Amino acid sequence: MDKNSNKTQNMQEMRHLFVVLSRQFGLLQKESSQCCGVTTIQSHILYEIKQGYHMTLNQLAQRLCLDNSTTSRHVHGLVEKEYVVRLPHPEDRRYVTLELSEKGKKLEEEITEMMTTSIMDMFKDLPEDKMTSMRTEIKDLTEIMRKSDICCYPPF
Repeated sequence: MDKNSNKTQNMQEMRHLFVVLSRQFGLLQKESSQCCGVTTIQSHILYEIKQGYHMTLNQLAQRLCLDNSTTSRHVHGLVEKEYVVRLPHPEDRRYVTLELSEKGKKLEEEITEMMTTSIMDMFKDLPEDKMTSMRTEIKDLTEIMRKSDICCYPPF
């Protein structure tokens, strides 16, 4: 087997692993896209707003690798549910920043606790050295994906 066909086979196996991983996380099931009354995207929005300080909609869309209109639509739903508040930008009043309301902070904490419990259960039988190695490999994978010219850019 030559190098190119071996590399092609490795990439096909890698694709298969991504597909299986997505399925095992339940990303294809409509029911699993709802958690605590919000969609998976909205859950990610809550997480990112918690991580950022005075985050604008544009910054949020960029972090989520989504276009502004999709991000705005999902943020609007969270504002209507009183999980997110829009505040005037501290330096430029033409913009708004996004913050979690008290209700949003509580929900984000519930989701974090649920996800932590789930992840702990998944890895409960994994030895600590394997866990350390896997964490390093996943960090490397996310960095490789971030640097890719194709992966993880919002559609324009």
